[in-house]
Amino acid sequence: MRGREATKARLLDAAAAVFAEVGLGSASVEAVCERAGFTRGAFYSNFASKEELFLELARRGAHDALAAVHARAAAVQGPFDLDDMDTLVRLLGAAGEDAFTVQLTAEITAQAMRDERLGAMLAEWNAGMTREIAQIVEQILISGGLRLRVPALEATRIILAVWSDVSERVVVERLGEAESTRVRADAVAGVVRLLVEV
Repeated sequence: MRGREATKARLLDAAAAVFAEVGLGSASVEAVCERAGFTRGAFYSNFASKEELFLELARRGAHDALAAVHARAAAVQGPFDLDDMDTLVRLLGAAGEDAFTVQLTAEITAQAMRDERLGAMLAEWNAGMTREIAQIVEQILISGGLRLRVPALEATRIILAVWSDVSERVVVERLGEAESTRVRADAVAGVVRLLVEV
């Protein structure tokens, strides 16, 4: 890993540790720099603000989860019916978000509602992620010989809304990893059954 990339990675790792300890609001640039062993200059040569750093941290977590979903989707072999679809969605649900990522995303979203610049960055990122996930949804449906009742992008927005809602609920309820995966996947499977034509 090259110098600048290594510095950025260390700052992100430090930010994750500081956030886990004190939350986004109390996680200062100074605390992140101290944890990473860098100066404020090193920080600002990589990130314009604390919010941008934490948005990048959320992106990193989402990228890892998305890579796992891509790998599972690539292994799908169709055709299959709606019962098979439930099984498939539960399999993909194994790439669910951990409590840290859910908390980080919730705090960034709350901050983005107050900060116009961060809001624009988050909206752009969310739109890109939604388009990428919509492509996976289409890939799975084409492989399975199934069709959606609505355009794939709209279906993906609905699925992600359910996913997000359930992900927050399992964190609030302090469910274990296995139970969180089951609850999230069952909820997504239910909405998929409504969106797929019989």
